[in-house]
Amino acid sequence: MLATRCACGFERLADEEVSDHLLTAFVPDGALGPDGQVHEERDLRACSCGFSATSGAELDNHFLTLFTPPDHIDRHGTHHSPLVPARLTRAVWTGHATRG
Repeated sequence: MLATRCACGFERLADEEVSDHLLTAFVPDGALGPDGQVHEERDLRACSCGFSATSGAELDNHFLTLFTPPDHIDRHGTHHSPLVPARLTRAVWTGHATRG
């Protein structure tokens, strides 16, 4: 089950998932990563850095892993983390745990 809400109050919309919201919150203008490379989707499931994903979710996780700060605070001072129902025991997204 995917997260349907963000800690900031965002709730999934018909045309925007929580992962889309997180990408908007954390990917900087110009998509310049901490490694000095630009990270943008160039081809289907492929990043401009050369990373190739097997799914859209895997590519999103690549971007979130690179761009999400450890404290999950965006450049405007707002905290963003996906919230999942309490009955779930595993995290939906843990990209922040292994920053590359």
